[in-house]
Formats: sequence, structure tokens, C-alpha cells
Amino acid sequence: MFSAIRAPRVYEHIASQIERAIYEGRLQTGDKLPPERQLVREFGTSRVAVREALRTLEHRGLLEVRQGATGGYFVRAADAGLLLRDLHTLLRLGRVSVAHLLEARLLVEPDVARLAAVRASDADLKLLRQAMDERTEVGPSGRSWRMLDLGFHRLVAEAAKNPVHALLTHALMDLEADLTVPRIELTETDSREIDAAHRDIYDAVAAHDAPRARVAMEAHVVDVQRRLRRAELHETARVAASVAVARGAV
Repeated sequence: MFSAIRAPRVYEHIASQIERAIYEGRLQTGDKLPPERQLVREFGTSRVAVREALRTLEHRGLLEVRQGATGGYFVRAADAGLLLRDLHTLLRLGRVSVAHLLEARLLVEPDVARLAAVRASDADLKLLRQAMDERTEVGPSGRSWRMLDLGFHRLVAEAAKNPVHALLTHALMDLEADLTVPRIELTETDSREIDAAHRDIYDAVAAHDAPRARVAMEAHVVDVQRRLRRAELHETARVAASVAVARGAV
């Protein structure tokens, strides 16, 4: 049932100390770590152990390597990339469906909109207006307008001023861009009605009406879920019919 306790290796101690310094704020995003030679002296260990610790932290996404005369190891900024890679792994294994994705959006985005209504600045509102205007100029042209729609949701998340919400929203939007945009077609009617829903959300955020913003976003995500499910079923039926015709012709 149990296994023997293994004493941590030297590089794990080094990685743990650097990791703790990052989490406690003693090392900030963008800070450059001391050169390897200095780290070897400070930790009183070998260069091999220091390098292994740095590679471990790079793999965890806490550090990044920059090349050149001013290069080295730097504390990495938080982004959606690491989370997105995990989600993509689940997607490739067939464990994430459109329904799963939209359920997650329904859990996150209504409260994001509520916070945006409380915290959005004039600059945030300007960016949201510009996104809607760009969407109008593009019109209902398939992939282009859908990518702009995802961009609108990203901006709402940024306006909420919560980095955790922003990280989750960016990851969900990236996943939707890969999972639904290339293979599920929506109609021009869908496009117009989604645009109208975004304007309802914007109006609530601009009015700083948090309850209304939350309700508007929830209704919008539920509506998008219905539209995508309908489009997915239509595409499945179309493919099945094409296969049947092809088999009959053989």
C-alpha cells in the first residue's frame, strides 16, 4: 500500500526555494535570476544540480530562457498557454466535448460579466465598443466573425480585473477556437443574434449594472450552446447522408 520515503534530490531543494521566492513575490514577473555561477555559490552545490532545477522550473512554466548577451533565466508571466496545453491534451484524447466546454463557460463567464460591470474603466468600454464595431464591419462571414466574438469575451474578462478569471477565459476561448470554429458552421441569423446579445452585455457593463450583466451573459452562453449543438447535429447528419450516398454509388 505504501512505498519507501525518498529523500529529495539536491536539485529539488533548489527548485523548491526558487519556486517559493516566486510565489511569495520576492521574485517578480520579468525578474532575471542570477547567473548559474552565482547560484552555484549561493546554494553551495554543483552546476549540474542548478541546471536541473532551472530546467524543472522552466518545464513547470515558472521560468523562461532568453538568448543573447542579456539573456538568461527570467520569471515568466502568467498566461493561458500552460492551461491550454492541458486542455488540448484532454481534447486530443477525446475527453473534451463541445458540451463540456460550454458548461465550463457557463460556470465562469456570467460572474466575469458581473465583475466587469463593477470594475470596467472607460478604456475597457472603449475597447469593447471597438470590438463590436469591427464585428459589424466584418459581418456574418464565418470564421472571421466568430474569432471576433471570442475576442469580445476576452475583453470582458480583462475588464473584470481578475487575473484568474482572465486566465481561465483566455484558455476557454482558445480551446473553443480550436474545437468549434473550424468544424461547426453557424448561420447569418446566428451571427446577427449573437451580435445583439453582445450589445446587451455591453450595455449592462457600461451601465455598471452587475446583476443585469450576469443575467445577459448567462443567457448568451446558454443560447450559444443551443446554436452550436443544433449546428453540430446538422453537420453530423450531413456527413452521414454523404457517406450513405457514397456507399450506395459503390
